[in-house]
Amino acid sequence: MMAIKKCISIAMILILKLHTWGLTAQSLPPQVTNDPIALDSSVRYGTLDNGFTYYIKKTQEPKKEVYMKLAVKAGSFFETRSQEGYAHLLEHVALFNKNPTDFHARVKYEGMIPRAQTGQVVTKYQIVIPDANNEKIALGLNALKSWAAEIKFDQSQVAVQRGAVLGEMRTKNPYQQWLNKKYGEILLQNVEFPIYSKESIVKNIKHLNMGPLKKFYKDWYRPDRQAAIIVGDINLDSIQILIEKNFSDLKNPKNQKDDEDIIKKFAIELKGNNQYATLKDSIDPGRRLTMFIKEKNYDYNKISKRDYYHMFLQKIVNYIAQNRSQVLQKQYDPPFSNYINRHTTSNGFKEQVVVSAMEVNLDDDPTAIDKKIHAALTAYKSLFSGITDHEVHEAGKTLKSEFSMAYNNNVNLVEAYLDNFIQGSAVPSTKTQKELYDLLSNINVNEVQQFADKKANLLKNKDFIFINIPQNNLPGTKKMIDLLKEVSNTPIAFNPPLLNIELSDSILKYSGGSHTIGDASTNLIGVTRVKLTNGIDVWLKPSKPRSEVFKNQIEILGFKPLVTGHNNKNIRSKILAHSYASYSGTGGFNKFQVAHYLEAHHLKLHFGTDENDFVIEGTFKEKNLEDFFKLFFLKIEEPDKDTAAFTSWKEKEKALLAIRGGSDFFRGKIKKIWYPDAPSVDKEILDTISRELLLSEYKKHFSDFKNYTFIISGDFTTDLLLKKVQKYFAALPVSKKEDDLPPVSKAFSLRKRNDTIRLERLNQAFAEVYYPVKIKTPVDSKSQVILDIINSGFNEQINKRLRIGSYSPRASGYWLDKKKGIYTFFINFDSELGNEQRMLDYAEEEVMKFQKTGVDQGWLDATINLKLNEYQRDINSFGYFNFWPDYLKNAIKNKENPEDWILQYPSLLKNFISLKEVNEAIQNYLITAYQQTFLILPKETVY
Repeated sequence: MMAIKKCISIAMILILKLHTWGLTAQSLPPQVTNDPIALDSSVRYGTLDNGFTYYIKKTQEPKKEVYMKLAVKAGSFFETRSQEGYAHLLEHVALFNKNPTDFHARVKYEGMIPRAQTGQVVTKYQIVIPDANNEKIALGLNALKSWAAEIKFDQSQVAVQRGAVLGEMRTKNPYQQWLNKKYGEILLQNVEFPIYSKESIVKNIKHLNMGPLKKFYKDWYRPDRQAAIIVGDINLDSIQILIEKNFSDLKNPKNQKDDEDIIKKFAIELKGNNQYATLKDSIDPGRRLTMFIKEKNYDYNKISKRDYYHMFLQKIVNYIAQNRSQVLQKQYDPPFSNYINRHTTSNGFKEQVVVSAMEVNLDDDPTAIDKKIHAALTAYKSLFSGITDHEVHEAGKTLKSEFSMAYNNNVNLVEAYLDNFIQGSAVPSTKTQKELYDLLSNINVNEVQQFADKKANLLKNKDFIFINIPQNNLPGTKKMIDLLKEVSNTPIAFNPPLLNIELSDSILKYSGGSHTIGDASTNLIGVTRVKLTNGIDVWLKPSKPRSEVFKNQIEILGFKPLVTGHNNKNIRSKILAHSYASYSGTGGFNKFQVAHYLEAHHLKLHFGTDENDFVIEGTFKEKNLEDFFKLFFLKIEEPDKDTAAFTSWKEKEKALLAIRGGSDFFRGKIKKIWYPDAPSVDKEILDTISRELLLSEYKKHFSDFKNYTFIISGDFTTDLLLKKVQKYFAALPVSKKEDDLPPVSKAFSLRKRNDTIRLERLNQAFAEVYYPVKIKTPVDSKSQVILDIINSGFNEQINKRLRIGSYSPRASGYWLDKKKGIYTFFINFDSELGNEQRMLDYAEEEVMKFQKTGVDQGWLDATINLKLNEYQRDINSFGYFNFWPDYLKNAIKNKENPEDWILQYPSLLKNFISLKEVNEAIQNYLITAYQQTFLILPKETVY
């Protein structure tokens, strides 16, 4: 094996500069040396004659999983002014590089997952192979070689990726982007760091010059600046042979560019001084102060044990501060809000600096600004005062768990070797990891307090931005400095509000005697159903957890239909009463105490609604089952009667109406057009509903659980869990009265339509195009399988074409009303303003093309294999995604046997789906007879 070379390249200049930060009088334990930690000898590391580097590491688990990464020492910092944005564009062009074998399509159909990302000093390309064999590994290495040295600059392909990059740069929330940009410009002013203009990047990409793009590729994509990193269940010798075969013939240019001056330009050094600035925000008129805390990021480029020691201290302090801040913010009038250890603006500092932030509301009384700021600063300082042994122990437990995983799985190892290649970061051996773990374990409260005192220092590296404060109410710089000195010189203790609560066992309600009508029945797919004596239906489906995190985790989904009542207002008040249970406290405990109880017992309990149902969702570990049901029963029996809770809830609900979240923030507007009579919450009902009416509806609503169904899924043994939970569900109150109110009815109208929706705070266009169709009922499993296959092909067809003007165009399909057989395909995309009609035309062309040409046999075979793999993963295990609750809910609501689809799906896919049937279904189902187009445009141009 080749000797490890000491790499003096990107960041070695930074290392010399950055490692002088934070050198204080704090004494270091004797084992905390500043010597570089040697690279773990279990990784096969080497450099080919042309300078190409490789890291090859064999791991035992998961079996057959392989991670492959190509690292290129080139990113946005390496761009000249004429190349701004081209590092990112080149990454897109490379990832979707076309060559005769079209490996991008092949790796996808083989179940391999390609990804790429452009950073400031590195561009990385990755392939994950979940089920590796020699052929897939060879294909993956061919992909790495293509990205390294075989990029083809096809004009049409570059044009498509140019549109995708521009789409990626657009934002769903231009206001938040504008605000963060303003924050970033202020924060960077006193660190001598170049500020890049997004506008110039957009201009550069729009007016693409192929010459500078090719020059960037030629200058920086060269073997002496590249590394292949292969980690997983592999044979080291065979991988090394393949690397030598694939990469040895790559050539370096004769005149090689050097990066030393580039790296010097982007080295950051905090000067220690504070900044005071003002900002006018015309969108959010609230008067406030945002305080930013800048500190060296000790998690960046760890080389020695001293670096790890400082990183451990920083993480422990930040963990404690975050926990304390959450406690302090659990008040109706907290001294500050939105405290965060890592603000978005940290991204502008190339990881060298981490930025914390908090906000102070100054709306109440302009004459009391000094008092409010004093209270906020005092509270901030208290986050770091009087740290206890218990807090250090709890933070240490969390950090030790994180550190144990840092070099213990494929994804983390790949990133660690990449950092070693780019900037010389340590990848310690197992022995050194143990020494570092011991170092972490032995950190004491005095060491932590000494580190915390530095962050608490209000006179160093703090930036204060006053927003919308009238000039005559602004505290001057001198007054602010005096205020900071006063708080700094005053001993302050951490005095949190009292949040701990204990719930009595007497709260639990349970039914004695027999709880069930008849015996529980379990079907062929392991789903158990039991009907309780009070009429409530309970379904149970255990599955395996995907990791230790989800071991013994149980999820509950309860639902019952929304009913119309005698008028729309009645059902809306019930919807609000239901949601109030999630927000408020209960039984004399305020909402903050309840939230603390949930956190302390690792519980989740949510009351909400979807389009058709009242919904109750819960998550807990089996050992906390009684804790969950105590809170559940208390919630449904004793609403929070506090006036402050009601007022705060109203403000929160109104704020939610104005919040833009997720990529489908306008979907509610479309559904309101489809179903104008469906109940929905708006400002009018929030303005008019009284506290008395809400509490009255709350009591009535939760006094009757008739028509509720509960689905229990997760990691459990059905017989044992059923014995524990059935007595609680059987104790829920259920009325004997006959159903006299119909469920909410939402009849979809099959008709053509074109609608434009105007929204505030937009700087781009969005489009949703629907193609509803009536399908013969009852819908059989084979039809559903074919629809799923069509969705995959439709999405690929649309994505390939519409990426020319959108970052993530998407197409798929879903049931609008399965009982009536109404299904819809849809397309959605974002677009630059003024380009939306051209994009709609492209979409129409692709629909017609897909109808005409359909899919081919090779694509169908590959897609069937992919879907079979996804099916096995989803039905057999759960993690952050759990297949079973929604699947069972839909089957129950549509009166379908849940066995049918599960048992028939794999057999249908493998044996009974023909190319002819799929293409005929595309022609019959993807029709434009009832096409509905919705354009989402700005009300006015603000940015």
